[in-house]
Amino acid sequence: MTQYIIIGGIALVVLFAAVYIKMTIDEKKGANSEEKQKIQEIVKKVVPNGASYTAAYGTREELTLGGGGRTVTTTTSYWYYAVAFKPGDLYLVPLSFDGGDMSYSEPIHLGKDDLGMVEAKNGYVTLYDKDRKQLMTLFVVASNTKDDKYHPVNIQQKEEAESFQQYAQALMQEVNAANGITDIKAAKKEAKKNN
Repeated sequence: MTQYIIIGGIALVVLFAAVYIKMTIDEKKGANSEEKQKIQEIVKKVVPNGASYTAAYGTREELTLGGGGRTVTTTTSYWYYAVAFKPGDLYLVPLSFDGGDMSYSEPIHLGKDDLGMVEAKNGYVTLYDKDRKQLMTLFVVASNTKDDKYHPVNIQQKEEAESFQQYAQALMQEVNAANGITDIKAAKKEAKKNN
């Protein structure tokens, strides 16, 4: 019995070491990866005056519950973006990945005047329309590694993620003040009641 516990412990240590080594390698690959450079190129190419924006990689995940009766199923949908931001202005360039190739479509522009409310947290921002209906939650995080088909890039962007957090906080203050929102929880509750 003791030998099985020891073997199990050794296997766990080896598994942990393998995962840690892979993460470390992926992080180093992502420091100035081809994918990170491609994000910057896309922003410069498709966003008007793109060179004046900070470019970053962003994601959106949406969990939906389904099923009926005793069976509950969950589905997670993923979206990927080249994110371009500067004070009061945001562009999202939808990305897609096919066999390792990154492609993009037309940018989506969200200026401060298009938004009714913003909620900024560490690593993400939730955007609402003028009716305070949630548009999306956008994640811009420092470390992105190729873990599986749902996490397709190695991009390390510590400075960009910090800049995005500062941008999101400023956007939240500006948009919420312009729309008379002093309490986000109360505003969400009121919007839910009205919709």
